[in-house]
Amino acid sequence: MADDKDSDGSEGLNLTSSWLSPRSLLDRTTKFVLNAAHGKSRSLLPTTENDRSVTETGILDWEDEEEDEEEEEEEEEEEEKAQPTLVVPEHDVLAGRWNAYLIADQDEKLSPLPRGMLRVIPPRKRTATCQSKDYNSMRADVTKNKVVARLKSANEFRRQSFLSLPIKVLGRILEFLPVDAMLVVLGSCRALRRVMHRQGPGCELAGDQAYTTMGMRVWRARIQQMGWRIWWERQRGKEHQQRIAVPRSHQELLKSICGVTDETEILNLLKTEPDLVFKAIYDDLISDYMSFGSADRCVPAVIFGGSRVRGPAQVAQRLDQLLWFARGRFTCAAEYTNQRLVAAADRFEAEYQWQFKRALVVGDCEEMKACARVMENIRDGRMCIRVLVDIHPLFNGVQDPRYAQLVIEGNSVSNAHSFESFLNKLDLLVAEHARVVAAALPGTVLPRSALFCLVEELFAPTKNGLALRALQNLYKYLQAIPIATDTLTNEKHELVVPDEATKDIVFLTTVASVVSLLLQTVDKWAQMEPVALPHELARRSVFAAFGDIIDEYVQLERRVIERAYEGELAQWTSKSRSNTATSHMDQVDGTKHVESVRLINFQKRQQQMDEYKERVLQVLQERLQIRLDTQALGTEDLGAHLEGRRRRSSGASSMPRRTVVGDGLGQAPISIDMCLNMVLTNRDAVDRLAVFAKAPLDMRLSGLAQEAVETIFCVLLRSIGNHVRPAFRQILNELRELEHAVMVTTQQSNVQQTTATHEAGYSAQHVQAERQLREKFTAAELGFFELIHLSDLAVQMIEIYFKTYLEEFIDEQDFLNMANQERKSLEHAVDDNVAVGMDCVIEIIMRQTGHILDTEQADSDYSPDSNVSLTLMPTMACTRTVQFLSESTVVLQNMTGQRQIRDVFLAEVGIRLFQLLLEHIKKYQITQPGGFQLIADLNLVYDWASQHVDADTLRFFTALKDLANCFILAPRDLRGFLQDQYSRHTFDGVMRSEEVYDVVACRADYRDIRTQVEGHCDFM
Repeated sequence: MADDKDSDGSEGLNLTSSWLSPRSLLDRTTKFVLNAAHGKSRSLLPTTENDRSVTETGILDWEDEEEDEEEEEEEEEEEEKAQPTLVVPEHDVLAGRWNAYLIADQDEKLSPLPRGMLRVIPPRKRTATCQSKDYNSMRADVTKNKVVARLKSANEFRRQSFLSLPIKVLGRILEFLPVDAMLVVLGSCRALRRVMHRQGPGCELAGDQAYTTMGMRVWRARIQQMGWRIWWERQRGKEHQQRIAVPRSHQELLKSICGVTDETEILNLLKTEPDLVFKAIYDDLISDYMSFGSADRCVPAVIFGGSRVRGPAQVAQRLDQLLWFARGRFTCAAEYTNQRLVAAADRFEAEYQWQFKRALVVGDCEEMKACARVMENIRDGRMCIRVLVDIHPLFNGVQDPRYAQLVIEGNSVSNAHSFESFLNKLDLLVAEHARVVAAALPGTVLPRSALFCLVEELFAPTKNGLALRALQNLYKYLQAIPIATDTLTNEKHELVVPDEATKDIVFLTTVASVVSLLLQTVDKWAQMEPVALPHELARRSVFAAFGDIIDEYVQLERRVIERAYEGELAQWTSKSRSNTATSHMDQVDGTKHVESVRLINFQKRQQQMDEYKERVLQVLQERLQIRLDTQALGTEDLGAHLEGRRRRSSGASSMPRRTVVGDGLGQAPISIDMCLNMVLTNRDAVDRLAVFAKAPLDMRLSGLAQEAVETIFCVLLRSIGNHVRPAFRQILNELRELEHAVMVTTQQSNVQQTTATHEAGYSAQHVQAERQLREKFTAAELGFFELIHLSDLAVQMIEIYFKTYLEEFIDEQDFLNMANQERKSLEHAVDDNVAVGMDCVIEIIMRQTGHILDTEQADSDYSPDSNVSLTLMPTMACTRTVQFLSESTVVLQNMTGQRQIRDVFLAEVGIRLFQLLLEHIKKYQITQPGGFQLIADLNLVYDWASQHVDADTLRFFTALKDLANCFILAPRDLRGFLQDQYSRHTFDGVMRSEEVYDVVACRADYRDIRTQVEGHCDFM
């Protein structure tokens, strides 16, 4: 190239023919605008000033390093001082107007232009300078008032607004740019390069070593634009697994380019080096793809692959690869190119489709297979599959008696039996089509797809959806069943139901049975010869046919459950009220009730309770169809005792729902029979919903069925809770009334004791009232512990039902799950009521014990006269106290099968009894003979405690019995005795020092010996 120079000897512009071509000018203009928008100054004219490299398009290749920028800024400042600045508006640049009136004089002080404005500094020798003052004034006004202000505000705002976008937004913008434009933008915008690259766009690294997380995401998005689908597959009870679906033609391309065939290898490549995968596919397909932009290059590019000629199957495969590649729209002219590509693929496919139809008409199976081998490489052979479905006599209106009868039966489906008959004929149709596609199509994949296309068409919401229309006719028939109570048949319907509830049950049961029947048929088709149906795809089509009614179905299921439970609870409430009224009429005076309580054999009663529990478990085992070890009763881990899983039935259970386990307990506080019926009713509903829950996890149908199972289980828990809570509320009210009655009786006894001597005693009426009060308490205590047994049995049945039926639907470890929260709520409600009831029972026992001690204990028992001989036998008050404690605890010992509850209850009784005895001792002045009497009483109490309480609680009575020795010791030995007791830690954790002092102070002679004890005891 020759160098052109101006007349004054300066260097000229390097202008070549390629530089002046229209294509080159258009490219330079486009890149110039892009660079200006990103704040980079460029020159449309090639120049060699400052020894900067010139690109092919004439745009200067500016460096991004900060040091170079600082040097360039210094050079610009020096040039501005020595030479006027050329300020060029954007529209003038694009129009090519480079006139001298746009040149600013160096004497004019203009505001500096910010970066990003279109500011060009031409070579000094070829820039004309105007010295006119009028011209300078005009130029200053124009530049300062219009050009500078407008470009500064507009360009700076655009640049800052674009670069201030979030990183994810910038990444999404890059994903939708053409590939060449994306690379240009990345090369011109430093902010975007920092978002995409780790070490700059020119490094030799690839994958995650060269690109940031956002950059890797952009390349993966580019790959997914070609129809590659990546998703996470979730499986219940397992970790989520990443899956990928690659078009079959691209799988062959990857195999030829990278040698990758396995799904795991493809996922690893996309995880580490998605840029290399995209570039490999892009480089292989872009030339053939771009050839469709011109009419004379597309056919040779597809037919000739390198140095060899492609066959028809290879051409079809190449077209399919290009069709998937065209989805990405990777070029600026993608829309036009895609139209031509699709048109060429349609012409190619139409030609072989015509040949396939011609061979099908004449019955040439070999020709059909030859055409199908070509067509299966483009668009997965859907065209030949569609031909086989469209010509089927069932869909194209051909009058055939066999198919006409099938259509008639499908339109007259009214129940599960008629639908089963229709399905049998449909089975013959599918088997016939399987034989046809096996003869017409090659291999195994294409015939399976053709068979699935027929099944999908049968269940599709189109005019050919014969199976779907049969289902819709079944829905209409079930919803139109008449409700009548006097007849069993009707002119239009074979079935007449007595009420709305039965009608809903019939609808739910029939639909669930039909779904189960369809799934069994699909399972049969999946094993059919010579062509088997794709199992998962067929099941998906079947479930999709029920997508329109699933919302109504699950809502109806919930309404049926709630209505059934409300009826059960209302019936039980009415029965309980009638029983309560009858019992009140029979027990006006209470004599009959007291006599019945006295005759109760608590051991036999517990035996009846055990037999009742065993009978309930046997019925539960039969109805739930499980094998349950009887030792599971009373254990915490019920799952270990479930020896076998149930056999889930379809629809409702074949066994009757109403199950009577007997009424061997008489008037029980809650109905286990009703709770068992609730569980079985819930089981039937879960069986119906479980059919829909078999749908693929990504289908909406499966999620709704899963939520419905959790919802109806929560309804069961709330209903049983509403049954158990009132029973506890009633028994707790009775216990509180008894507690109040004991308190009133105690107060009256104290008043009577102050007005009458102990020897005169109480009236016979008062004694009888106290005895009846104790009998009522025994009866209430018996009812409370029976309620504990029955409520635990109800909770245990729910636990067995949950572990047997619902573990596959509800994760027990998911504490946020609504069903698990309801389970815990019911368990906590039972535990809280048991704790409150136990506290009331213990409080009543302690009040009656204190009443006995206060009324029966005389002052002379622990301070006898000197002339009274000692018998060293327990006092009457202590004897009656121990007798009452034995009678009160015998109910607990015989009626509580769980040792843990019994131990906790007796331990609490022992601790409160100890506090009661301690306060009782402090009321008396005890002499030395009275001390021996006190020791005799405490020995009797200790004997009772040793048989009922645990070792930790027994320490309290041991310490109290040892401390009682302080009343029989001589004053001089008292200090040594106490010191010895403290050294042995007798009172540690039992009594405080103040309490020990209060007991010792009860000695009758303590005032005389006080100085001897307190003055020398450093431990008191």
